[in-house]
Amino acid sequence: MNINTDLIKNLNLLQKKLLRENRSEYIIANDSLNVIKGHPYYLKTFKSYSFKNYIKLIIKYFLINLYYLFSSLIYYKNQINKSKTNIDCLIVSHLLSSKKNNLEKNKDFYFGEFEKNKNFKKKNNLMILMNHTKKLKKGFYNDKKILLQNYTNFNHSVYIFIRLYFLFLKYFIVSLKKKNKEFTLLKIVALEFVNPNTFKNLILKKNLEDIILGKNIKKIFFTFEGFAWERFLCEIAKRNNKNTITFGYQFAILIKNQNSLFSKIPSRYYPDKVLTSGLINYKILKKKFSNIILIGSSRFMKSKKKINYKKKICLVVPEGMDTECEILLDFIFSVANKVPKTKFIIRLHPMTNISKIKKILSKKNNSKKLNNLEISSKSLLFDLHRSTICLHRGSTSAITAAQNGIMPIYYDLNTNLNIDPMFQIDKKERYVKNTNDFERIVNLSEKKRKLILKKICKLSQNYFVKFNHKKLNYILNN
Repeated sequence: MNINTDLIKNLNLLQKKLLRENRSEYIIANDSLNVIKGHPYYLKTFKSYSFKNYIKLIIKYFLINLYYLFSSLIYYKNQINKSKTNIDCLIVSHLLSSKKNNLEKNKDFYFGEFEKNKNFKKKNNLMILMNHTKKLKKGFYNDKKILLQNYTNFNHSVYIFIRLYFLFLKYFIVSLKKKNKEFTLLKIVALEFVNPNTFKNLILKKNLEDIILGKNIKKIFFTFEGFAWERFLCEIAKRNNKNTITFGYQFAILIKNQNSLFSKIPSRYYPDKVLTSGLINYKILKKKFSNIILIGSSRFMKSKKKINYKKKICLVVPEGMDTECEILLDFIFSVANKVPKTKFIIRLHPMTNISKIKKILSKKNNSKKLNNLEISSKSLLFDLHRSTICLHRGSTSAITAAQNGIMPIYYDLNTNLNIDPMFQIDKKERYVKNTNDFERIVNLSEKKRKLILKKICKLSQNYFVKFNHKKLNYILNN
């Protein structure tokens, strides 16, 4: 199957059809019907595979779902009565590190500016964290934070399990009656009903209900990208109390083929208001949503750095996906061999399976014996200060680099799925497809690079603007 923008359009049409035929929560929970964006990672499900591999996936998914089912007997702890009843502000964010001191003390990556706000500190607040780690399976809670479990009570788990396997059988049988192209698409969508991610999405829905229903919550703030749990959060909040105001904080950059954020689903699954981080996103969102507030971001940086263009130090910033890491690593290993005088600093995302990527790097480096590679454990600011160029694909850290006067270079894989977070900026001078292209950009004259960077730096300032605490105060008090 062709992994392209036409596929996304066909999936959106299929989503509308299935929403009419089923309870909407099951369609929204199925990630294949809610593609976040036109990105290889989110469309990898639709790569062609044989009937044999299809059967293997059915078995694999069944075993993982059974694990979730029976693990609920071990790990699930009822969190219904673990939180306060009257809440001024409920924040829903993410736990990226499994270290307990990170959970209890550290500033939140997404809502750190909220936590610094004096007015916010005076409120009666609660934070719910999505657990993206493989630890703390029994969750965590105190007066201020709840770590949401990825397991729910056994009886409800069994109910979800049965419903999803019914939908799988229903649409697999329907797919057999379709023509070839429709058969392939519906066959995959049917399988994705029993994907453990779908099961997990419905588990999160139940756990959010257990915490929120019956509470008096004035305002809810959450990260807004188009994921299923965000939809469920909005619906639960509206069902619980019509006076609760939901704010989706659209903190990341929108790429060319953004999708589920703008999909046409019932309004109860959308936030009442959308907060955004920069002027470029604001202009895009304004066309889709009626109530947009440009609040800014902690990612805003105004560079005071003086660039030494004679230095050739390349900061490599993969996204937090193993596949994207491997794509960039393969490329820089071929490049590093050709341009040995250029140093490459590899900065891995905290969501990455870092031990796995380090093993891949070690194996590759043992075979080539390259001395111009480094895996960074330093802060982003430190890495930015010592770099002069930045190699990226979908990482928004490339924008921060550009704001600091560092030349962003996008590795283009010759597909129609452009995942460049700065796709609006001229591509000619900063897109590379091979090692020759990279070498050409690295060896640009100082005068030429300054001319290119002047335009890039100016435009990059609009992606993230300084966080506006006055606007946050107004939101909190009204």
